[in-house]
This record gives sequence, C-alpha cells and structure tokens, in this order.
Amino acid sequence: MRKINITWYELYSSYIKADYKTWDEYFLSKMKLKKRFLDLVIKYSVTGKPILECGAGTGKSSAFLASLGFDVYAIDLEPAMVEQAKELSDSISPHNPVKVSQGNIMNIPFNNKYFSVAHSSGVLEHFKDSKIVEIINEQIRVADTIVFSVPSPYFEKKMMGDERFMLRNKWRKIISQSKTKIIKETGYHYKPFKKRFGASLKNPRILFKPIALYVFVLRER
Repeated sequence: MRKINITWYELYSSYIKADYKTWDEYFLSKMKLKKRFLDLVIKYSVTGKPILECGAGTGKSSAFLASLGFDVYAIDLEPAMVEQAKELSDSISPHNPVKVSQGNIMNIPFNNKYFSVAHSSGVLEHFKDSKIVEIINEQIRVADTIVFSVPSPYFEKKMMGDERFMLRNKWRKIISQSKTKIIKETGYHYKPFKKRFGASLKNPRILFKPIALYVFVLRER
C-alpha cells in the first residue's frame, strides 16, 4: 500500500464530520446500507466459531455483529483505529464487546480455521494484485469463508487516493490466482436511496448508476 502522511483516523473523522452529525448517525446509516453484506457474513457464520474483521477501521461492522450476540474479533494496523473500534464497540455492544487488536492482515495471528468467516470492506482495493492474493490466502488459512466488498468503477468517493476501481472480471481474475473459489457475488450502493434520488434531480442518470460496491464470497478450492 502507498505510504501517505495522513492517517485513517483523520480521514474517517473528517469524512464523518462532513456527512454525519454524530458517530451514532454514521453507524446507523452504514448498517442500513451494508445489510446485504452483513447478511452474508451472518449466513456463512458457524455456531461455535468466531468471526474476524480484517482491516476493521472504525469497527462498525464488528460492533453490529457483536450486538447480535456473535463472537467477534477485529484487527487493524493503525493504533488510533483500534482505539476507535474499541470505543464504538463499548457504545454499541457493551455486554458483548468486540475483541479488537492491532494486527497485520498479511500475517493474521491466529491458528488455521479458527474463524468461521473473515470479512473486510474497502480494504483490498488499496493493494496490488500479488498482495491481494497473499491477503486472500492468509484469510482463508484462518477462516472457512471469506466475505469482502470493494468499490466498483462507479464508486464516487476516494479516501486514500490509491484505490483501484476495478471491474468484476478483474477481481475474478485476481481471485483465480488464490487458493479460493467464488461461491457468490452480489453488491450494494454506498449512498441511501433518498440521497441518490435527491442527487438525481440534478442528474437523472445517478439514480440508475450501476452498483457502487461489489461483494464476493470465497471458499477454499
């Protein structure tokens, strides 16, 4: 990943302040948008085996899953994001907190198949092809199933500036080089319908834009 001076924490903080009044509003809005993604994580989870979020960021997905009673772990490389994820977990799921720790998704510190699902959102698009393959292989080492989402070429927002907005066929080609196979594909938008409808009054084509985020579900070959 390209090195930059600004941290993920600063990026998320400025993004949330610009688009949301509070962290709670941000959380609730994102959970509605990510329902299709989170439903897949839940669908492929296995009773008795925990769930892992890789590159957790604010930890919103993990906090939501923990609030439903799942045993959830989350790792992120940036210490400030680890603290933010812990804070959100304490707020959303105080009775079943997420086990958040600093960690590298290229070297996940858990035993083989420890998790039922390893998932990530907005992570893999920051890496070159060979690194994506490494990360997928490491995730399938520690989990039975991988669920990840990445922005399509129709995604409008850049955060780091090094995102790769690739078509499905490119993602399929990269995945084919890993130890996994695709068992499901879907997608979702990153803006609620109300906002997309409002924007479409100025530009009608916005309402009918192709899906903004791809979702892939992978299993070991």
